[in-house]
Amino acid sequence: MIISEKISKQTKAIVALATLMSATAITTSPAWADSYKAFPGSMCQHSTSTDLPKLVRGSNYIYNSSTSYAYVACPIVRGVPGDDEGTTTGPYTTVYVLKNYNNQTVTCTLSGYWSDSSGASSQSASTSTQGMSSMSTARIAKRNIYGLFCSLAPHSGIYSYYSFFK
Repeated sequence: MIISEKISKQTKAIVALATLMSATAITTSPAWADSYKAFPGSMCQHSTSTDLPKLVRGSNYIYNSSTSYAYVACPIVRGVPGDDEGTTTGPYTTVYVLKNYNNQTVTCTLSGYWSDSSGASSQSASTSTQGMSSMSTARIAKRNIYGLFCSLAPHSGIYSYYSFFK
């Protein structure tokens, strides 16, 4: 009982810190017009029904409160039509992550697809840093549908992510 209360208090403290840090990250991020988009971690959705009970969602974060991995899919919403016109590459992403005390790894994969399923392009980034950290994927090939897919280690979360098209 005492152990579960301690873990619960740690989780609440981490979630509160993530909320504060995500507001800071979003308000201090550079703005690059329509080629840059910022998203709160709460945009991410569970990948399977078994992941849903593991996840805690706040107004701007998603957090895995369980002792096992959880998987989420995060949308990449393109800006105005043509925000990648004149480019031969697709976007890259930066993900801001909060990890609690474990040494397990959070991995996110940015994937791009053609709407006719004729080909895919993807790049991954990982971090095992405890506390607040960020990770960036390399640019992927230009496609017309994009998504970010992450495996959240136990007691870790996403408090914001960004896509850069130009």
